[in-house]
Amino acid sequence: MAGRIEGKVVIITGASSGIGEAAARLLAAEGGKVVLAARRDKTQTVVDEIKAAGGEAMFVKCDVRSLDDIDNLVHSALDAYGRIDVYYGNAGVGNFFNIEEMDIEKDFYYTIDTFMRSNWYAAKLILPHMMAQMKGDFIFTSSTAAYNGVAQGSVYAAAKAGINALMRSIAMGYGKYNIRANCVVPGLTTTELSPPGGAMEKMQIPYIPMGRPGTAIEVAHAVLFYASDECRYATGTELIIDGGGDHLGIQYPMAAEGGIDNDAFNIADGGTTAPAGKA
Repeated sequence: MAGRIEGKVVIITGASSGIGEAAARLLAAEGGKVVLAARRDKTQTVVDEIKAAGGEAMFVKCDVRSLDDIDNLVHSALDAYGRIDVYYGNAGVGNFFNIEEMDIEKDFYYTIDTFMRSNWYAAKLILPHMMAQMKGDFIFTSSTAAYNGVAQGSVYAAAKAGINALMRSIAMGYGKYNIRANCVVPGLTTTELSPPGGAMEKMQIPYIPMGRPGTAIEVAHAVLFYASDECRYATGTELIIDGGGDHLGIQYPMAAEGGIDNDAFNIADGGTTAPAGKA
């Protein structure tokens, strides 16, 4: 069924690769006018390919840690299309460290600003417009880590739990305006950040009943469902997409044992995790 979000204006952060890119392509194919936000210039290639396939898209370069960049993103979408129907907060980062060794700027604030401050500020800017039009959707990429302690991912897990709380707060406070908020909650998902045969996959697959990682497009289909009018009565919900495993007990390899190379997390805007310091 095509045209499931026909004419809706959709902002997607972390859209240069992974889940964000898959969502942008799928939502554009279903009639959405997609605004792709990311740090990397390669995002323009995604936009060009969406347009070549008959979709409507634009790229706004954006580091979500910058409030000025978020201001520009929201105003660029409004200038281009006059409204915002869906905000999909997907950009992410991830650092792995022992708490006592944490760098407050590089590890703590980088992660908190990316996940929490950026999405709170985007909601602050976008909500008045959705309230005026009496309809809108917020969708966020959370993580199964939000439900568990992660030994060397304490800030990541806490920030994802904060995303869930923001989502529920929007759902409670703005339902009277026909504004919904929901989270997609991926477990292990194959992206640039978690490639086939990588450390994350080797560690987690034995604990996933379906015996494989998820794919970006499988998460993107959940985003499409939330963005469509097919689930107008769903708000404040978290859709777990993990093959039955991670929410029962997530495990990550210890960086100190060589299981994760933190530099590998310095490559992307578009997965459930991405790195500090590089774009």
